[in-house]
Amino acid sequence: MRLATDNEIALAVVRLADVESRLGGYTCEMLAHPIADRSLRNYCILTEDLELAGNLGLSESDKFWSRYYWLARFRMEWNAVAGYDAGIEQQLFQLLEDAQVECGALPGVEAAAKRDAVLS
Repeated sequence: MRLATDNEIALAVVRLADVESRLGGYTCEMLAHPIADRSLRNYCILTEDLELAGNLGLSESDKFWSRYYWLARFRMEWNAVAGYDAGIEQQLFQLLEDAQVECGALPGVEAAAKRDAVLS
C-alpha cells in the first residue's frame, strides 16, 4: 500500500481555488487553521480532484487509504486544538462504511496518521 504524500498533493494546491468552492461542509476556521488545514486540504483534494488522484498513479485501494489517512490525521490534529468533533468522527466512519476495499490496512493507516499528526 502506498499513501499519497504531502509533496505529491502540494502540486495541486495551485488549482485549489476550484476545489475550495466545493468545500462547503468545512468551516473557514478548519480550512484556515495553521496546523490542521494541510491535512484537511489534502483529504479534500484527493476527494474532489479526480484528475490529480489519477495523476498520482494510485490504485483504488491506495486512493481510498490516502483519503482515510489524511482525514484521520486531520481528526487528530483538530481534536488536539479544538476538542472532540463528532462530525469528523462520523465522516471517518462513513468513509469506512462505504469502502470498496479490504479493511485489513486500517490499523496501519491509523498508526501512520497518529505518528504523523502535528499535535502542537
